[in-house]
Amino acid sequence: MELGIFVERLQNTLVLNDQKLEDIDCKRKELTKSSHEVQEKISAVCAEVQARVGAAGEALKGKTVVEFSKLEKELSSTREEVRGDSLVLCSELEKITELVGRGDEDKFDVDECWGRVKEIISRCQLDESTRKMPSFYHSKTLAKVKTSDLGYLSMAEFLPDQFQLVLTSPVSSLMVASDMNKAICTVTTSQQFTEMIQANIKFSIKNKACKETVPYCKEECKLSEDKKSFQICFLVQRPGVYMLTVLLYDQHVNDSPLVLRVASKEEMANEEENTTPEDQEQSTTQSVTPGVARQQEPEKDCLVLVSPTVTKTTTTSPTTQSRSSQPPPSAVPLRRPVPLTRAVSSPSKPTPTNPISIPPPATLLPPGPLNLSHLSPGGKLSGLRMLSIEEGTKPDSLHKPIGMCLLQNGNIVVASTFEDKVKMFSPTGKFLTLVSSSESPFMRPSDMVTLQSGQFVVRDNNRVQVFSPTGTYLRTLWQDNGQDKCYGLAQDKEGRLVTIMDTRRQKKTDLLFFDLDTGKLARKIEMDDIITDKSRSKCRFLTYELGKLYITDLGLDCVYVLDPTTISVKVFGSTGSGPGQVSDPAGLVVDTMGNIIVADSRNHRLCLFSMEGKFVCNLSLSPEARRPSGVVLDKENKELYVLTLQGRAAMTKYKLK
Repeated sequence: MELGIFVERLQNTLVLNDQKLEDIDCKRKELTKSSHEVQEKISAVCAEVQARVGAAGEALKGKTVVEFSKLEKELSSTREEVRGDSLVLCSELEKITELVGRGDEDKFDVDECWGRVKEIISRCQLDESTRKMPSFYHSKTLAKVKTSDLGYLSMAEFLPDQFQLVLTSPVSSLMVASDMNKAICTVTTSQQFTEMIQANIKFSIKNKACKETVPYCKEECKLSEDKKSFQICFLVQRPGVYMLTVLLYDQHVNDSPLVLRVASKEEMANEEENTTPEDQEQSTTQSVTPGVARQQEPEKDCLVLVSPTVTKTTTTSPTTQSRSSQPPPSAVPLRRPVPLTRAVSSPSKPTPTNPISIPPPATLLPPGPLNLSHLSPGGKLSGLRMLSIEEGTKPDSLHKPIGMCLLQNGNIVVASTFEDKVKMFSPTGKFLTLVSSSESPFMRPSDMVTLQSGQFVVRDNNRVQVFSPTGTYLRTLWQDNGQDKCYGLAQDKEGRLVTIMDTRRQKKTDLLFFDLDTGKLARKIEMDDIITDKSRSKCRFLTYELGKLYITDLGLDCVYVLDPTTISVKVFGSTGSGPGQVSDPAGLVVDTMGNIIVADSRNHRLCLFSMEGKFVCNLSLSPEARRPSGVVLDKENKELYVLTLQGRAAMTKYKLK
C-alpha cells in the first residue's frame, strides 16, 4: 500500500471517529434528558396515587363523621324519649305516693293509670347489641406496595402483555403424578424473543404441597427456531398444586401464573371408584379449548389463576438455561395480587394444541350429602367463594344481614337487617323482589326458616310472619306484647315451629313449640336448669337437625345441644380466641352426622366441632369472613352460605372442600 493512500485512510477514520464522538455526546445528553423525563413520569404517577389515596382518606373520614353523627342523633333522640317517659312515670308515682300517704290508696284507679303508662312500659328498650361503635380496619391492599405494583421499566423492544403462557401438554396426561410424567408449557408471542427479551424474562416452578425444588428438563426447555415461542418442561413427580410463573421486567405475562392440580394415584383411584356413570358422562362433555371461560363453575376448572404466595422458587431464563444441567438456585419470592379464579384464555395466535379436557378436581370430602366425620382434630376444611352479594343499600345489595334461608326452588331470601328489608335473590345472586308484609313494614328482620311445606317464616323485632315461596304474606304467628321477645327459628320433625322466648321482666329463657296450623302454643321447655348465668345469657340463634335443637348463647360464649324428647343437654365452648373457644357465637349449621359449624363472630372465623362437641378445626375460607352472623348449609351440594356484618361482601356462598 502506498503511503499516501495509507495516510488518507487514517485521516478518514479520524474524521469518522470524531463524528462518532459527537454522536455519542449527543446520545449522552439525550440519555440524561430521557432519564429525567422517566423520573418525572414516575413522580407524576406517585403524585396521582398519593392524591387518590388522600382523596379516599378524606372520603372515609367524611363518612366517619356522617356515621357518628347519625349515632349521636339516635342517642339524643332516645335520651329525650326516655326522659319524657320518666317524667310521665314520676308524675304517676307521685300521685300514688300522695294517696298512700293520706291512706286513700283504695281510691286509686289502677286500670286507668295502666292505660296511661302501658305504652311506655311496654315500649321496646334500646338494644345495645345493635348499637356498635363504628371501628376502622385498614385494608391490606396498600400494606405492602412493591415496585411492580407501581409500574416497570421496559428494557427491551416488547411488553409483557405481548407474551402468552399456555399449557401445551394435554391435561389428561397430567392428572396423576409419576416419576416420568412431564408438563410442557409454552410462552408464545407474535413478536420475537430477542436477546434483550431473553435477558429480562424469567420463570419459576413450584409445588405448593412441598418445599422441594421442582426439577425442570433442561434438554426440552428451548427456544423455537423462529424465536416466537419458548418451551418450558418440568417433571410432575409429586401430587399437589404446581404453579408456573413467567415474568418479564418483573411483570406477569398473560395468564401467568398458571396452576395445574395433580392428584396421587390413590386419590385418583378413590375418585374413579366414587364416580357414577352420570358423572362420567358429564365429565366427558365438559371439555374446552383454550379461550373458553367457565367462570360459573370455577371449582371444576383445573387451570385457575390464584394469588401466589411463594416461599421457594426455581428461576431461570432462556439465555441461562443451557449453562447448567442442574436446577438453578432459589430466587426471590414472586408475588402479585390477582383474581381468585379465572379461566385460562387463548393467545392472540394460538399454537397448535390438543383441546384441554378439564376434569373435576380431587376432593377430600366423601361423596353424597355433607358428612364431615372423616376430619380429625387438626384437619382442614376449606371453602372457595362461588357467589357473593355486596354490602350496601342498593336493591341488589344487603346492609348488615343477620338471617337468611334457602327455598326449595333454589331462591335465596335474606334479611337486610339494618335496612329493615327482606330481599329475594335467584340461585345465581340476581335480585328478584322485595318481600313485604301487608301489615306494617319490617323492623330489624333477622331470623328465617324454610318450612317443609315450601313456605318460609321471618322474625323481626315485633312479629313472626309466614310467607309463600313467592314472598306473599300469609299470616302472623306471634306478635310482641311488650314483655317477651323471641329469637331464632327452626322446624322440628313434628312440623312445629320452634323459637327461643326471652322474658324480660323475670329474665327467663324458654323454648316454645307452635302449631303452624292453629298458631297455638303446643309445648314449652324451660331452660332455667340449663343456663348457668341467666344475667349474662343471650340465646339468639337456633337450628334443628337429627332430632336435636342446637342453640348458641352469645352472652356465655357456648353452644347447647338439647334433645327435646329426653330434655338431656350437652354444652360446649368457652370464651376466648384459642382453638375451641368462641366470642359472640352466632349462627350454626349441622351436617348429616351431627358435626357442627359455628360462626365465631368476634373472632372473624367459622369453627368446626364434632358431634361430641370437640373442636376439630377452623374453616379456611377464601375470602375470609368478617364478623359472620347467620349461616345456612346446603348439605346436598356441600355449599355454605355466610352472612357478614363487616367487609365488602354481605353474603358469600362457599364451596366446601
